[in-house]
Amino acid sequence: MKGMLAPIRKLKLTQILRTPHAVGVFGVYIGFIILLIISYIISPASRTLQDFINLLKQSSGLGMLAIGQTMVIMTGGIDLCLGSIVTLVHVLTIGLMNGDPSRILGVCLLGLAVGSLAGLFNGLGITKARIAPFVMTLCTDFILRGLYMIYTKGQPKGILAESFRNLGRYRIFGMVPLSVLFWIVLSALFIFILKKTVFGNRVHMIGANAVCSTLSGVKNDRIIIAVYTLAGLLAAFTSIVLTMDMSAVSLNLGADYSMDSISAAVVGGTMFAGGIGGVEGTVAGALIIRLITSLLQKANIANWGKLLIQSVLILSVVAANSRKKRT
Repeated sequence: MKGMLAPIRKLKLTQILRTPHAVGVFGVYIGFIILLIISYIISPASRTLQDFINLLKQSSGLGMLAIGQTMVIMTGGIDLCLGSIVTLVHVLTIGLMNGDPSRILGVCLLGLAVGSLAGLFNGLGITKARIAPFVMTLCTDFILRGLYMIYTKGQPKGILAESFRNLGRYRIFGMVPLSVLFWIVLSALFIFILKKTVFGNRVHMIGANAVCSTLSGVKNDRIIIAVYTLAGLLAAFTSIVLTMDMSAVSLNLGADYSMDSISAAVVGGTMFAGGIGGVEGTVAGALIIRLITSLLQKANIANWGKLLIQSVLILSVVAANSRKKRT
């Protein structure tokens, strides 16, 4: 792993903007702006800065989680257990903290460790046992669901320490939630890592052609294990941030996050086949998914509407990417 975070050769801005991925990302942001304008037309009362900040807050959890999913998909894989990591860490955080502020640090570190271990387990199964990512992460999802059901016995318990909940209520400059700040910082960090470091370059190489990357001297297994471990870590961190803003335990907290994170990554321009993608597009993808959810709620359309639109979006993006590859 030594030297993986060393800077790689810089590209000129004009070279970056001419790449197909950059053009796609630009289109995603245009799409988000169009959706935002539509939402303002439908609900004129939402044309306020506070409403936009609320959208950022609603998108922040998905945005942070989708960073890990983006890296996984870029290697040619998929992670179906991120939502269950969110739920497991959530019930452990509240259950073990149980109102005691002295336990906050220890419980949070334990949660991060649980998420990382789940990701490591996925990475080892995929690289060493040669289990397909879909099968491996689906089985891990079932295991994690079983663990949090055993822990809670179907009846979640525990309370958050008040000082921990205060973090969820805190607003920077009296307006911006901490979750939004965390999302911005993590997005900037992983945009840099994926674009400007050897590690990021190798993630792209593995997804583009795993055989060629091996012949080039890349330790594919190490990179894949690191990517899945990071995805698990980010899922655990997301869970802790989401938990700060909750007053009760929920066994459904992570229910939609696995599929939503895939949607955010793919809509944001990350190709299912791997090799092409980035967090900069996923940011817009997360905003689009949450904005669609908000619009459907305003129109009193049930969850099936969201699932239908997400399916159409993913199919459209995948079909468009397939045409690009053939031309």
